[in-house]
Amino acid sequence: MILRVIALAFGVSGAAALSQFPEFAQQYLQRLAGKVDQLEVQVAEIDASAASFEMTRAEYLDDLSGSQTGAAAAAKASGEIALYARLSASIAEFREAGAFGRLLSAWQVADADVARRTFADYRPAVPLTAEGAGFGALGFAAGWGVWAVMYGVLGWPSRRRKKRDREEFEELKAHRARLHREAYGEDDDDVDEPFIEYEGDIRHAMTQQIPPLTLAAQDGSVVDLSMLSAPVAIFTFPLMGRPGRAYPDGWDEVDEADNATALACSFRDSYDMVKQAGIQEVFGLSAQLLEDHREAVHRLALPYTLLSDPEMRFAFALDLPRFILNHQRYTAPAVLIAQGGRILAALHPVRDAPTAAQRLLREYAKARFAHQKAQTA
Repeated sequence: MILRVIALAFGVSGAAALSQFPEFAQQYLQRLAGKVDQLEVQVAEIDASAASFEMTRAEYLDDLSGSQTGAAAAAKASGEIALYARLSASIAEFREAGAFGRLLSAWQVADADVARRTFADYRPAVPLTAEGAGFGALGFAAGWGVWAVMYGVLGWPSRRRKKRDREEFEELKAHRARLHREAYGEDDDDVDEPFIEYEGDIRHAMTQQIPPLTLAAQDGSVVDLSMLSAPVAIFTFPLMGRPGRAYPDGWDEVDEADNATALACSFRDSYDMVKQAGIQEVFGLSAQLLEDHREAVHRLALPYTLLSDPEMRFAFALDLPRFILNHQRYTAPAVLIAQGGRILAALHPVRDAPTAAQRLLREYAKARFAHQKAQTA
C-alpha cells in the first residue's frame, strides 16, 4: 500500500510538472521573439551605418576594429549579429515544431537567459488544452517510471532475498509433502492427523544480535527493534483469532497455538506494571497482515503496538521457536525482553499465557541481577 502511494505521488508530481510545459514553452517563445526583434533593430542600425560609408557589413566592422576605441564596439556588434543569426534560426524551428517536438528539443535551449527569466516570472496554470492534458498524462507516466526505476534498483537486494526465501520454503514444503505421503500413503488424502513439525530454539536467540529490520505497525508507523536502546517487551504469536473465522485444520493439535489472545490480554492487563518495571514499550509480533492486527487492537483494546513480519525474517534471524502445520509455517508463542540489539530475557514455552507478563518480569529481574553481579565481580 505504501509503495503504491509513493508511486502515485511520483506520477502526480510528474503530471503536474509536465502539464505546464506547453504554456511555459509559449511564454518562452514570446520572450525569445521579443529579443530577436530587438536584435533585428540593432543589426539594421549596423547595416545602416555601413551603408552610410558605402561599405559592406564586413568592411564596416573591419574598419571599426582598426582603432582602439572602436574594437570593443566592433566586437559587440559582431556578437549581436551572430546571436541574431542563431536565435532567428532557432525561433523558426521552435515555431514550426509541435508541442511534443518542442519537448524533445528542450535541451537545446536557444537562449538560457530568456529561459531563466521566463521561469522566474512563470506562474503555474491549469492545463485546459488538449496539449496540456497530453503532457500531464506523459508526465504522470514519466514520474511513475522514475519511481519504478528507483524501486527496481533499490529494492533488488530485498526482492532477491525474498525470492530465495520463497524457493527455500517451497523446497521445504515439497519435502514435508513427501514425508506426509510416506507416513500416510501416496493416495490417502483423507488422513485426519495433521502434519506438525517444530523448529527453532529460544536459547539461540540469547546469543544472536537482533537484525536491523523495519517492521510495519498497525498504526502506520515502522519500528526497527535493533535500534531501541531502552528495554522493550516482545511477544510473538502465530495468529490472532477473529470472530467468525475458523482456525486452520489441526490447530488444536499444536502446542500453545491458541495462546495468542491470552498473551495479548496478559500484556494489556499488566501494561502499567510492565512500564513501571522499566520496560519502555510492549510489541506483539506475528506474520499476520496489518488488517488482522488493526482488528485485534481495536477489539481487544490493546494499548501497545502489533508488528507484522509476513516473511518471518525476525524469527528466522534469531531462530525463534516456530512450527509447521500442514506445510504452513507459523511463529510459536514466545516472550522476550530486548535492549540495545540483544535479547536479555526470554520465556518459552508459554504454558500459562494469562500470567506470561508477570513471569517475564521475573525473568527480567533475574537477568538484571545476574548482569549487575557480573559487573561487580
